[in-house]
Amino acid sequence: MKFLFAAAVALAGATPSLAATLVASGFNQPLFLTAPAGDSRLFIVEKGGRIQVLANGAKSLWLDLSAQVDSSGERGLLGLAFDPGFASNGRFYVDYIDKTSFNTVVASYTVNAAGAVNVGSARTIITVAQPANLSNHKAGWIGFSTADPGQLYIATGDGGSGNDPSNNAQNLNSNLGKLLRITPLAGGGYSVPADNPFVGVAGNDEIWAYGLRNPFRNSFDRLTGDLWIGDVGQGAREEIDFASAASGLGRGANYGWRVREGRIATPGINDPTPPNLTDPIFDYDHTVGAAIIGGYVYRGGADASLNGKYVFGDYVSGRIWRLDGSTATALATPFAGSQLTSFGEGGDGALYAVGNGSVYLLAGAVPEPAPAALLALGLTALSLRRRRRS
Repeated sequence: MKFLFAAAVALAGATPSLAATLVASGFNQPLFLTAPAGDSRLFIVEKGGRIQVLANGAKSLWLDLSAQVDSSGERGLLGLAFDPGFASNGRFYVDYIDKTSFNTVVASYTVNAAGAVNVGSARTIITVAQPANLSNHKAGWIGFSTADPGQLYIATGDGGSGNDPSNNAQNLNSNLGKLLRITPLAGGGYSVPADNPFVGVAGNDEIWAYGLRNPFRNSFDRLTGDLWIGDVGQGAREEIDFASAASGLGRGANYGWRVREGRIATPGINDPTPPNLTDPIFDYDHTVGAAIIGGYVYRGGADASLNGKYVFGDYVSGRIWRLDGSTATALATPFAGSQLTSFGEGGDGALYAVGNGSVYLLAGAVPEPAPAALLALGLTALSLRRRRRS
C-alpha cells in the first residue's frame, strides 16, 4: 500500500464527531499513556521523569525517576512498556535520557505484591549512545507485539541536528535512527534474537529496521500485531510507516531517512537513493501540521466509525485524523491550535489522547464479559445444542 496525503481531500466535508471527554488534568508535560492488558488503571508518563497512575478517577505517583532523567529539549522519560507477563512477573520497562551520560537507557523494574514499584529492582537492559550530545530526535517509544511475544522493540531517533549530519539512520553500525529488537533478560541486559536481519552479517545485531528520523510515537495493533510508525519529518513531510505482522513486521526494512522525507527526496540531500526502500503508506505536507503524533488502530468496539481504523494526529496543529485507506478524515479535536503529545490505549482497548497537561478519552471500549457471564453463555449454548439433538 502506497498512499499520498492530500490536504484538500483530508479536510473536505463535515468533520465527524469524536467523543473527547476530559478524564483528568494537572499532569506535568504528559508524553504517553498506556496500561497492561486487562488492567483498568491508566499509567501516564511525564517528561520530567515521573509516572502517574490514574485509578477510579484519582491519580497518584507510581514512580519518580526525575533525579536521573535529563528532560531538556526533546529529552526526558519517553517510553513505558509492560512485559507481556506483567500479571505474573510484575515487570515493566522505561526508556529515558540519562542525566549524567545523556545516553538513551532502557531499564526494567518490578512491582511488589501490593503493586508498588520496587525501586531497588532497577536493571539496565540496553544503553544507546548519543555521541552528538544534542537534545533533539530521541524518539523513545518501546513496545511488545502480540505477534512476536517476548521481543522488545525500541525506537531511536537519528541523534539530532538537521539532515542527520552523521547519516546515523542509514549507518548499520549505529543504533540511532533505528527500530531495535532484543530479548530483555530478567536480571538485566539482553540477548539478540537469532532471526534479527543483521545477525551474522555486516551491521549491528540489535537492528530490526532503519532509515528513521524521529519515530516518537508508534504502536502495535492489539488484534493483528501489525506495526505502525509515526516518524516526525524535517521541513517538508510527515510520514506513517507500516509493517504487517503477516509479512515479518518490517524485518530489515529501510524507511529512507535521510535520503527520503516522506515520499519525496529530502531537500538539500543529494545522497544516492538506496535500493529497496520501504515507502510510507501515508504522508502529508506542512500546510496542515508539522510534527506527526503516531496513534493506534482502535479496537475498543464502542465507536463503529473508528473500529479497525488508525487514528493519528499532529503536535503543531493539534489536529486528529482517521485513516481511511488513501484518505485521512479530519476528526473533531480537543487540541485545536494546541499541543497534542501522544495517543494512548487502555488495557481494555479504549483510545485516549494526552497533551496540555490533560488526558482525554476519545473512544471507549465495550466491556468484555466477566468470567461468570462467559460460563453462563457457554452453558446456554450447550443446552441449546442438546435440545436440538433430542
